[in-house]
Formats: sequence, C-alpha cells, structure tokens
Amino acid sequence: MYEDRGPDSLEANLRKLLDDLNLFGFHVRNSIGSARGWPDWAILGPGGALFRELKSEAGKLSGEQRRVGSKLTRAGLDWAVWRPTDLLNGVIAAQLARIAYPPEEAA
Repeated sequence: MYEDRGPDSLEANLRKLLDDLNLFGFHVRNSIGSARGWPDWAILGPGGALFRELKSEAGKLSGEQRRVGSKLTRAGLDWAVWRPTDLLNGVIAAQLARIAYPPEEAA
C-alpha cells in the first residue's frame, strides 16, 4: 500500500476516515515554501488534535521531521508516524475515534 498514491493508499483511506468521523484534516498539497519537517497532517476534533506523518512501511523520517516531531511532543501535542500497518490493525481508526468522540466530562 502506498502512503499517498491511488484510491487504496494510506492517504485515501485516511481521508475517508476523516470524512466518516466528521474530523477536520489539513494537509499541505505543495510543501514548497513551507517549513521543513512539518507533519503531513494536522487533524482536529472536539477531543483534541493530532499531528501525523504518513510513511510507507520502509519509509524513514528526515532529520527535520524528527526535530519538528520532538518539538511538537515537548509542547504537549500528539505527534506520531502512521504506516499502512497502523491502518490495517486499527490504530489509526482508534486514534481518530478518540478525538472524534471524547469521553463526556464529569459534571
């Protein structure tokens, strides 16, 4: 499975999940002029935000991607890498559901 090409790619499946869960996802289509290392996706829901880098199974993070991910994490934000296996084993759906359907706050 490709990370970002074709109707069965990781990105296509992510877009469908975002739509199904009514989550807002921002993806820069043309990164020219953007800060190096920024994650592929910023995803917002009523229960929080996720910053995700999409990679193939063998894909490696660049140094810039690691540095930005570390800065996001140190700032208390939820950053991670998603790979096709994360889609197939339900990790992506579970993480998206967590921000789409947050637990009710105690009164």
